[in-house]
Amino acid sequence: MKLLSDFDGVWTYPDEEGVAHGAELDTALAGLVGEGERAQVLDWLAAARRAVRAEPTRWGWVSAGRLSAFADEDPFTEHGALLHYLHDQRERDPLARRLASAAEAHGTSLDSFGGRCHVAGVQKVEARRGPGITAASAAAGRQLLAGGVEIVVVSNSGTEKLDRWFRHASVPASVHPERAERSLRLRGSARKFGLAPGAGESIAVGGMRVDVARPDYAKVLNEEHPDAVVGDVFSLDLALPLALKRRDVAWRRTRLFWLVHPYTPARMRREIAALPDGEVEAVEGGLAAVATRLLA
Repeated sequence: MKLLSDFDGVWTYPDEEGVAHGAELDTALAGLVGEGERAQVLDWLAAARRAVRAEPTRWGWVSAGRLSAFADEDPFTEHGALLHYLHDQRERDPLARRLASAAEAHGTSLDSFGGRCHVAGVQKVEARRGPGITAASAAAGRQLLAGGVEIVVVSNSGTEKLDRWFRHASVPASVHPERAERSLRLRGSARKFGLAPGAGESIAVGGMRVDVARPDYAKVLNEEHPDAVVGDVFSLDLALPLALKRRDVAWRRTRLFWLVHPYTPARMRREIAALPDGEVEAVEGGLAAVATRLLA
């Protein structure tokens, strides 16, 4: 049996990292103006965050000009939504225009600017606290490996970070397939958020529509063809596997586990709960609960 697993939110509880990412982003944006204007920028950012929280299906992590994940899906996506809002407001708000232009200086993009803030925030948390793989998920991973489950961890993070964090948690892991027996296999920089140019393709999930034109993630899924997929951000981790499951008989028996955490939006819980039996399994209790189901 092969389990394809996300990293943040499955092996970690990313609330602290999400807070640090947001603080880093706000500080960096406020640093783009003079000292006398920083309070004004921070007030603007606070109002912008209230706006994206109020309409999480309008704002989110954007790729190819379309929503890749909604603003409220995990502790990180609000920060991408803030940049989406900033970009949208630049044509009508002089301060937004100044901030966006300053962030894009020297050939960067808003997405890259936000990505650097994400890395800096997570690094600060790691320096203070150490790697954040939870004891419960580490134990569950060892249990799954001992039970003969092949685990492939597919993350937008780089493999260097993944390898360091798993070693700290005493969970065997390798980037080399030939060395991955009884250890996790790591696939980093997966770009699950990356949407194809053009009109896109979406699936209906209750009252939601989620874009599934994710060529980088599709490549990984087709290469691995797992028996099960687990993740906590539905749009990034499970929407495309669900689309494959609906349209391709070869994916019909693939189990999809959606981890429900305190930060999981109630609106999405309702939509997933209304899906036909067998499409997506909403799971509370983290990776340990998934291990119990898979090894039953």
